[in-house]
Amino acid sequence: MNNPPTASPNLLSSRRDFLKFSGSIAGLAALGRLPAAAAVEAPASRPVRPGRPMPRRFIIDCHMHYRSRPDYFDGLVGTFRERNAMACVNGWRAEYPAIIRGAQQHPDTVIPFGRISVDAATVMADLDYFAANGARGIKLRDPRYNWDDERYFPIYERIEKGGWPALFHTGIAGFGTMGFARMRAEYLLTIAARFTKLEIIGAHFGNPSYEEAAEVARWCKNVHFDITGSTLTKKQGNLKVIKEYLWWEGPTAHSDPKAEYAFDKLVFGTDEAPEQLDNMLSRYEDMFDACGVPEASRVKVYGGTMARILGIPVRG
Repeated sequence: MNNPPTASPNLLSSRRDFLKFSGSIAGLAALGRLPAAAAVEAPASRPVRPGRPMPRRFIIDCHMHYRSRPDYFDGLVGTFRERNAMACVNGWRAEYPAIIRGAQQHPDTVIPFGRISVDAATVMADLDYFAANGARGIKLRDPRYNWDDERYFPIYERIEKGGWPALFHTGIAGFGTMGFARMRAEYLLTIAARFTKLEIIGAHFGNPSYEEAAEVARWCKNVHFDITGSTLTKKQGNLKVIKEYLWWEGPTAHSDPKAEYAFDKLVFGTDEAPEQLDNMLSRYEDMFDACGVPEASRVKVYGGTMARILGIPVRG
């Protein structure tokens, strides 16, 4: 495949920090698949903000970008353990040795994900590298063509074969020159239908094409979305509107006969620095409260669904 149109990979740490380059880490860690996470004690509740305690739940953050700084994993582990939480930390191949070391040192907290630029000439070799070094999932970025272009099907086939969940950027992007025309949520429908064993996570709920993303989730058993990025901030004055997109209670007319409750199609993610975990939890809780989402579904969104996808035991 051809190289992507922009410098690749530019080690973007998050959407908010897209102009900051992180350092590369040399070397190779010849490690196998990590064992299931060990149980860790967590407090029953801790205020997210004054006057608002959070129930004890098991949390998996599906969307965390590695940041190259000496205290990165110390800060992440300190914050996430207190919340009974784990983080899927994704990074480019050059960053991955640091991620796998962090996962080896903190298997109760860190879940290693690789990150690929789908048009890079090395993309298949990168996937082989991640497979040989314990990756549990793959983040996909920087498409020159639509996500469902057949040029990318060998990549999706390899990810499906590896048993990895695939985290696709969907919607507006603050990086590169792709805009979001190539990364619309609607393209995941084609991929989900073709690769039925591939667990697909659409990042950012297709922002701003929420209705499109929701309809893909309604029809596709193997598609979920996180609501990271700006959505829960810009919609904070009218969070009930999310219920208009995620409107169905289960199977309905003109839907998959096995359709799940709409909010069960979400998974929790931050796409922020680890220290922002509580703020993101608060935003999700505000949305759930506004939309009347029951506790059983919140448990799935925060960690239950990702635990099933990753084969990780749910911690009490």
